[in-house]
Amino acid sequence: MKHVVLFSGGAASSYVAYLLKEDKGIDNKDIVLLHTPTLSECEDSEKFRLKVARYLKLPMTTWGRGEDIWECIDRNHAIPGNFMPFCTVQLKQTMKEEYFKYLERCGESWIEYIGFGPDEWNRVQKSLARTEKLGRKVKFPLFEKKITSDECKRIIRDEWGIELPSAYKHFGHNNCQPCFRSTSKKYWYEIWKHCPERYKLAQEKEEQYGYTVFKDISLKELEKQFRNDRKWEEAQMTLADFIPCDCWD
Repeated sequence: MKHVVLFSGGAASSYVAYLLKEDKGIDNKDIVLLHTPTLSECEDSEKFRLKVARYLKLPMTTWGRGEDIWECIDRNHAIPGNFMPFCTVQLKQTMKEEYFKYLERCGESWIEYIGFGPDEWNRVQKSLARTEKLGRKVKFPLFEKKITSDECKRIIRDEWGIELPSAYKHFGHNNCQPCFRSTSKKYWYEIWKHCPERYKLAQEKEEQYGYTVFKDISLKELEKQFRNDRKWEEAQMTLADFIPCDCWD
């Protein structure tokens, strides 16, 4: 029986891996840190993943397309979003299913583990229903033990001595930068402010393919507001501003 942690390399999935390693009923050789890369996160994400894997003394399994978000957009000739989340489907979900098919061919059974926290009941329900429909097992250790994302970050930073990915300084999740599934203009302000090169790339993709992130304004027009209106600097992001996709962080 393989115990497959959907290992985004964020704080939540890292702590899920730790909980499995500490479980006396699970042999460490049966724990799989499954990483399906998007190659589009903050620059120090891979360093963080490697440090966590070394700290836990567990190997990391990478199973991906070898494609970043920009290449995915070019291949689909469109901008992804909540109603057309081809980035999540193609770079994350499809890769995960390919790995599970590999396990099937090897004659292996498995349990899937996802790092949803105690405040993510809706995501737990949807994932549980989808997985049970396929006749498979999925578990949510952080949700079950009521361990919050902030607690995971504290333990990793203060007790493990591992620096968190820089994305956490400005964003609630270590997702792609930018995450096209976020329809919060405040979120895009933070991308413009902290990741200007990537904001510029997103502008170029809007112009190239004729799709926009927002129905009422382009990113190029939105940038003018960011430059001229201080309300964006003063606004505080809320949980609703973050749309964590199935990156399982």
